[in-house]
Amino acid sequence: MMDEVKYINQPKYRWIAGIAGLLAIIVGFWMWRKPVNAVIAMTWIFGIIMLITGIGSVIVWNDVKRVTQHSAGLLINGILNIIIAAIMMFSHTSSILMLAVLFAVWFIVDSCTWFSFADLSGHPTLSRVFSIIGIILGVLLLFSPMLSLSTLVVFVSVTLIVYGFVVIVKVI
Repeated sequence: MMDEVKYINQPKYRWIAGIAGLLAIIVGFWMWRKPVNAVIAMTWIFGIIMLITGIGSVIVWNDVKRVTQHSAGLLINGILNIIIAAIMMFSHTSSILMLAVLFAVWFIVDSCTWFSFADLSGHPTLSRVFSIIGIILGVLLLFSPMLSLSTLVVFVSVTLIVYGFVVIVKVI
């Protein structure tokens, strides 16, 4: 367990997660203030955040796989993030319609993954609490796609802000 923590807490991984978390918080506040522009830009914004998160997960997995047998979740999470990022960035017409569902699935998967790795963070209890909040928000988005679409900017901006804090708590 200590070897796992040593690898996860290396600065080369923490800055990647910190950038993704900070970007999520900034984007969340921007979306709250500019809802019309946010709907137009949403597919690219989420695609970029998911791409950064996916690449970061694959990079972490590459080193963590040597010290733990529980690393497959990081690789799967990274690959799913990269695939969803490609859909979000390159299929604008369909991605607007799928945005609520894809975002909810991504958020649930990512929150579940980080919940399972909460013991490796500097603040495992906070990581679990924020991960559970993320799962709840993701499920709400998943089961109310029309409501999510009509109020997506509000839900997503709050969700991004929470997600950003989850990531930042993991790297503190």
